[in-house]
Amino acid sequence: MNLTTNELINLKYMMKVLSIATWLMLLILAGCGDASPSAEEPSAQERTITLNLDITTRADDGTDTPEKLRLWICDGSDNLIQYIENSPTWQASSKEGIDWITSLQAKIKTKEIESLNFYLVLNDAYSSVDDTSPISFNIYDIAALKNTPFVLTNYGGDNKVPMTGTKNLALNADELEYGVSINATRCVAKLGIYCTKRTSSSKLIIYSFTLNKVPDKGYLFTPVDNDINYTENRDLLSGNSGGVTIATSYTTELPTDIESVESSFTKIDFDNPYLLENTYGDEQFVTEIVNPGTRYNLTVKYNFNGSDYEQTIYLPKIERNTWYKLYMRMKEIELDTYCQVNSWTEHTMDVPPFE
Repeated sequence: MNLTTNELINLKYMMKVLSIATWLMLLILAGCGDASPSAEEPSAQERTITLNLDITTRADDGTDTPEKLRLWICDGSDNLIQYIENSPTWQASSKEGIDWITSLQAKIKTKEIESLNFYLVLNDAYSSVDDTSPISFNIYDIAALKNTPFVLTNYGGDNKVPMTGTKNLALNADELEYGVSINATRCVAKLGIYCTKRTSSSKLIIYSFTLNKVPDKGYLFTPVDNDINYTENRDLLSGNSGGVTIATSYTTELPTDIESVESSFTKIDFDNPYLLENTYGDEQFVTEIVNPGTRYNLTVKYNFNGSDYEQTIYLPKIERNTWYKLYMRMKEIELDTYCQVNSWTEHTMDVPPFE
């Protein structure tokens, strides 16, 4: 077959193009042959967290237990990973100092998280005394959770009050099992009032105890800032219009350990012994009163041997999870006052390694 000059030129051009394409294809195949085969990405590492909740309490009634448990498990930036809410079954513990125990187990999958934050809330809290339903949480808004206010309501016992706790746990790449302890403390304080006479032959009737500078709210977790107003008051004997007659007396010098002679005092019963925090004040009673416009004070009105008296007592700072026992020995005009401060036993969430 005879080709013209132009046809020969076109044929040579096409052969060069095919040759270049062939070499490109070989290079591509060679590159593919050197590459490692595609491997499946490893699955996220599963970390098992077992929560065993140990409860200890100094409650007057040792049979009451928390009713509801809420637990947030977040990454180090407070992004929610898992939320747990239930009404756990509590069992009596044989361990010394521990009354009740319940166990939880949580399994989370994480690959790049370096730490976990835990937020614990026990029992219901209310945002208003008129509310019939407890606070409803947006479980994804941890910032709001940490700044949740609540008001004081009537509780069925020391273990029915709102309690909270936090914990941070650092994660290691080669560990899949962790133990965590979370201390859950009551968000309120407790007040006990005990009265006696200086002389056994005296006649003493307590008419009223009025608590002043009462905060309008508390917070489930201690906030950085707050907008608490200290303008309210509470009549602690509102249910006893006739007053309380005191028959006990203690005539000698009171001992340093005043709880050792508590039987010589009459305990004053009032409907709600719990207090919201008011940290304005001193560690104990002092001569110079600081922060009188915001700290708790207690006005007592009483009749001693037929004469009426009124006294105001400035309380020390009132902190959460603390039990304050106020002892008063009354006589004409003067009032001896002592305050015993006890820490309520902490509720411990003990989380041993899962086995």
